This record gives sequence, C-alpha cells and structure tokens, in this order.
Amino acid sequence: MARVLINILIVLLALLFFSFLGAVSFPGLPSTNSSLENYVRAFLLLIVPGITMGVIGHFLGRGIRSIKNSFEALGLTYVSAFIIGSILALLSLLNFGYSVHVNFAWLGPTWYASLFTIFLIGAPIMLAFLV
Repeated sequence: MARVLINILIVLLALLFFSFLGAVSFPGLPSTNSSLENYVRAFLLLIVPGITMGVIGHFLGRGIRSIKNSFEALGLTYVSAFIIGSILALLSLLNFGYSVHVNFAWLGPTWYASLFTIFLIGAPIMLAFLV
C-alpha cells in the first residue's frame, strides 16, 4: 500500500513538472474570498485524477513486471505509457472541471504532435511504476 501512495505522489510531481513546461495545465483554485471548505474540496478534487492514474498505472506496471519475455514487456511498456497519457487526454477532452488539461499543441501543429505529447506525458509516469 505504501508503494502505491509513493507512486501516486510521483504522478502528482510529474504532472506538476509538466505544468511548468506547459504540457498540462491545472484548473484554478477558488477565488481569494472563498471559504476554506471550497479550497479543501477543490484540492481534493484535483488529487482524484492523480489517484486514478496511480491505481491504473500500478496495475499496469504489476502486469508488465510479471511477464517473463523481455520483448513482450518492452512492447507493453510503450502501450501502457500511451494508455496513461490517454487517460489524461480523455479527461481533458471530456472537460472534467478539476482534472489536469493536456495542451495538445505543446509540441507544434503537426498531425503527430498530439499523439507524441500524450506519449511523452505518459512515459515518465509509467516509468515510476516499473522502477
């Protein structure tokens, strides 16, 4: 259980790092004259996507580590990194209010930039669950 919590913390730190790079953006917190209850609710709802990605990444990483063939494990690692990034992209496209929003034009306007952005966001997060 402690390993899962550490991995969730790593996911949140990776998302914070990507927000500094401009790949993702966090929704704003309530205004300054809001009550403390609104701040706590907004912060807890901001953590929910990180927990969801952490649990899914934990199960994907556990399944990949159980595979004996290294070539299959390598292929599943790349697919899992794309899945983790796709979860964030899906939350962005469905416009969940408190989830992290992916900047699909982060790498440029080409046709493959959004797919590469999804992979680049998912790869370090997936790496946290495999190490």
